[in-house]
Amino acid sequence: MAEHGKDAYLALIAARDPEICALLDDGFEFVTNAFKVGEVPPGVQARTVQGHVRRLRQERYRVEVSTAYDEQGHPRPSLSAIWRKKQ
Repeated sequence: MAEHGKDAYLALIAARDPEICALLDDGFEFVTNAFKVGEVPPGVQARTVQGHVRRLRQERYRVEVSTAYDEQGHPRPSLSAIWRKKQ
């Protein structure tokens, strides 16, 4: 996602979700959307939310997980958004 596109995406989802607005205000950085456990489509190799969270915590980040949204601002129930902040 290009930087301008990422900024627009974050502004869109922050306007729709007060939890995300609070994360951004608290200095968290969006990392990625990831599949919830049990939601990875068959045949797709993907790191789940738990894998991302574990790796980021090992790298000494504070990690939060929130609702994931697509580029139009619609919730994606099979995904969660992962956020990080240096401790």
